[in-house]
Parts: sequence; structure tokens; C-alpha cells
Amino acid sequence: MRKHERGEMTEELDGRLTRKGELARQRILESALRLFGDRGYEETTMREIAAEAGYSPGLTYRYFASKEELVLVLYQNLDEELDQYTRELPPTSLSERLHQTLSQQLTLLAPYRGVFSALFGTTLNPHSKVGVFGASAAEIRRRARKSYLRVIQGAKDAPREAQREDLATVLYGAHMALVLFWLIDQSKNAARTRLFLAFLCDVLKLMQPVLWLSPVRQSLARLATIIGPLLGDERYQDEDYQSNEVSL
Repeated sequence: MRKHERGEMTEELDGRLTRKGELARQRILESALRLFGDRGYEETTMREIAAEAGYSPGLTYRYFASKEELVLVLYQNLDEELDQYTRELPPTSLSERLHQTLSQQLTLLAPYRGVFSALFGTTLNPHSKVGVFGASAAEIRRRARKSYLRVIQGAKDAPREAQREDLATVLYGAHMALVLFWLIDQSKNAARTRLFLAFLCDVLKLMQPVLWLSPVRQSLARLATIIGPLLGDERYQDEDYQSNEVSL
């Protein structure tokens, strides 16, 4: 074992990483993401990640138990950044707050487009350990959905309290749809994705005046019931869903 690696092994004090340990962890993560983008996720091994970072496999495994953990940390970091962003949004209209949040999401994702392209099939597999709809990412989805609830609650024209939970689930669903569209969008500078973003915000603006109407309210609740189990809505569980018996 190299000298700097022996030093790293003794750097955990009171359960917290020292600054040097944090830098090592970040270096390993960045090396992994670079290799995922260049070589592909499935083709990249932990040994190759360790070599790229300049550490031994043993030290690399000390910080990350698997490739899956590296991807989940990326999800978590992006989620935390968006969560913090929504806490600092000014109290403007709901459509403006949604536009700002979705725009920020695209900005945060931009440096990792190659990584997510390499992960595309894997992230959509609900049985994968790094699937965005899988069990490993469940807490991340719950927190992301709550960010959209915060977007709604802080708006000057927020809808009635009874509708906010349903709308948060639907807006988070729009978030996921936008990200998937962005990943397959081949237009210059993702121009079509920006048009899609503007469209989603315009639809929300058109819907807001009629959200209180019974048919609209019931449709919103019905949609939230259907997609809620996939999107971290804690009011619904997969086992509670009955395709022919949705109660509103």
C-alpha cells in the first residue's frame, strides 16, 4: 500500500471524514463518472475506477462499496442541490417558480449528460440498483417530490391546501418527463427541451384558474393516485393501487 493511502485509511475521526478524506472521495466519484461517460457504465469496473483516481482498489472500496453506490451518490448530490435551490426561490407565481426550478434542474444535469446517456437503459430499469424508479432511489424520489411541494407552497398564487399534494406529485412527474426528453433530445443546445419546459409552464398557468373545479380536481387526484407510488408520494403505496378500484 502506498504511503498516501495508508494515511487515508486513518483519517476517519468520530465517524466523520477529514478534509483529505472528503477530497479522496470526491476524486473517486469524479473518476467514476468520467469513465462511465467515456466507456459506459456496464463496461467500467471498480478496479478501473481506482486506477483512474490513483488509489488502490482497497481504498476505493473503503469509500464506495460498489459502482451502484457511486451512481446513487450522484443522484443524491443533484437532489440536494435542487432541494437547496427551491428553498431560496422568491415568492413569485407558481408557473415562474416551476420554470426556474426546471431550468435549474437542466443546468445541474448538463455536466453529466454523457454519464446519464451511458446509464439510460439501466436507470429506467426498476429492478436495477441504480434505477431511478427502483427501491434504492426511493428516499431520493421522496425528497425530490417534497421540493416540488415547496415550490407550490411558496408561490403567491398557490392553489388550495387540499390540492397541493396532488399537484406536487404531478409536477414532479413533469420533472421526470422533462429529464427523459432532454436525454434523447438531439436538437442544438437542447432547444426542443427548452420549448418543452416552456410548454409545461404554460399548461400549468392555463390550468390554475380551473383547478378548483370538481372535474379538474378529481382528474388531478386520479393522476396523482396512479403515478404517486412511482414518484415518492408517501400517501400511496404500490400494493394499495388497484387498477379497477381507484377511490377519489
